[in-house]
Amino acid sequence: MLDERQIGDLMLAEIESAERPSALLDVGRAMTTARRQRRRAQGLGAALLVAALTVGGLTVPDLLIPDRPPATAPIGAAPAGGETGLPVALTTVDPQQVYVRFGWLPDGLRNLQYQAGLLLSGPGVHLSASNGRTDDQRQFVAVSLLQKGVQPSAPQRDSGQPATATGTSAGPELNGGPSVFTNYSGAEKPEAILRWEYAPKGWVQVRVFGVGPDAPSVAVQVARGLRFDTGPVPMPAAVTGVPADLGLITVDVSESLDEPRGWYAGWTWTAEPGTDPGRQRARTLTVGVSRYRHITDPADKAYVNPNTTVDGHPARFGGQNGNESLTVYDVNGANVTIDDSALLPAGGTRALFPAVTLVAEPAAWHTHLYR
Repeated sequence: MLDERQIGDLMLAEIESAERPSALLDVGRAMTTARRQRRRAQGLGAALLVAALTVGGLTVPDLLIPDRPPATAPIGAAPAGGETGLPVALTTVDPQQVYVRFGWLPDGLRNLQYQAGLLLSGPGVHLSASNGRTDDQRQFVAVSLLQKGVQPSAPQRDSGQPATATGTSAGPELNGGPSVFTNYSGAEKPEAILRWEYAPKGWVQVRVFGVGPDAPSVAVQVARGLRFDTGPVPMPAAVTGVPADLGLITVDVSESLDEPRGWYAGWTWTAEPGTDPGRQRARTLTVGVSRYRHITDPADKAYVNPNTTVDGHPARFGGQNGNESLTVYDVNGANVTIDDSALLPAGGTRALFPAVTLVAEPAAWHTHLYR
């Protein structure tokens, strides 16, 4: 059984892996062609649109300029109150904001994750659902929300071989405009990748992997069910006392809806300026809170043998060369973990622990993914 942090790591490896941009496909050109055909067709049928979206070519960023206003009302089968887009594309990503939520998911995807801020592939938002498997039965749905002007890129394959675009086809109207399915080489399971503009010059992608025989149909249902909005990410604690020269770069929350249910919520800070993921993630401070489970079996992956106490709670502390890691167990039903890459003074993780103020009943808390 995977513990909360391993669930997060698993989904991070699946969904947030750095991706290589494709040199063989220009999504903007396909979408622009679709708009041109839509205007020419004027109700004569979808055949011209389907034909227009079977082209590919070299990347031409100027073709991403839209010729339509953003949608202001729900589209298609989106649930009441939901939209398949935002009023404007994101120029910055606030890690503490929720930008998109699932409205529908296929059965069996019970491990959920939301990340916002500086991800491994750059600034953006990832929303995902998985069956929690790491073998050939792995299934997941992933939503990527990109900053303004950033083009979608090719998926990363387990084989390490670059995925190349093999074709496109028309998707349904989403957010008042066309969408496009993009096929890539090297997929180990049935896969569908559906893209559209959630706002002018802002791209969103739904990727479905290993979920049933009709992946495109699942992708459309997921896309139409997405709820785009903005609001704060609910967190199980408040963290004060972080040095002022550290900037928050990422918020990560995950939750498993399978028994034994668990969740994880974490913040990551860095001292490095700029937006280079490699530099900013090289030295970080991370505070994570997860649901406590009493594990007595040393063979269980969630089992960790405490080697000290902090404020009367069992804890495990370790570190070297200025790096420290502290996990304090069963703090009113939650675990608190502080990982520091030499950004704090010696003993800084212990000093920061009292500045983590948990909600009143953390054992009963859930992420916004559960709601």
